[in-house]
Amino acid sequence: METDIVAILGPQSSVVAHIITHVANELHVPLLSFASTDPTLASLQFPYFVRTTQSDFYQMSAVAEIVEHYGWKEVTAIYIDDDYGRNGISALNDRLAERRCKISYKAGIPPGSVEKGRIMDLLVKVALMEARVIVLHANPDSGLMVFFVAQYLGMMGNGYVWIATDWLSSVLDSV
Repeated sequence: METDIVAILGPQSSVVAHIITHVANELHVPLLSFASTDPTLASLQFPYFVRTTQSDFYQMSAVAEIVEHYGWKEVTAIYIDDDYGRNGISALNDRLAERRCKISYKAGIPPGSVEKGRIMDLLVKVALMEARVIVLHANPDSGLMVFFVAQYLGMMGNGYVWIATDWLSSVLDSV
């Protein structure tokens, strides 16, 4: 297959990057992504994928170090239920296991779901869990709704610890 394509720039999400990497591999052209952090987008499987940001592998290592530093043994993971979220939480699970810690409960948010009622149902289940350290690995819309509902349910006060991943910095950068 001949092509005049020199490179593909983008995308801004790991989910789309997974799809486009197959095209880039077939065309033998580099795919440069400035925002795809999914650790499964590895160079062995996707030799034409060039990541210009850190993989979630490093972010989740840092989160696991925080958990270990404070002596917490279990966390609850709330994540967006797509490739980005699932693979990020999988990386966190691996990093926690290395430190003899674990994810005691995982709660996936369906992609595109920022309905207050659905998030409230999810957080009520999380509130019933024993672990009070919550890692939130989502996209900005879902993450902000989780924080809004958690505040409403009284889950942002004493007794709870929230660790937000890189999505929060992108929200704060846009303010």
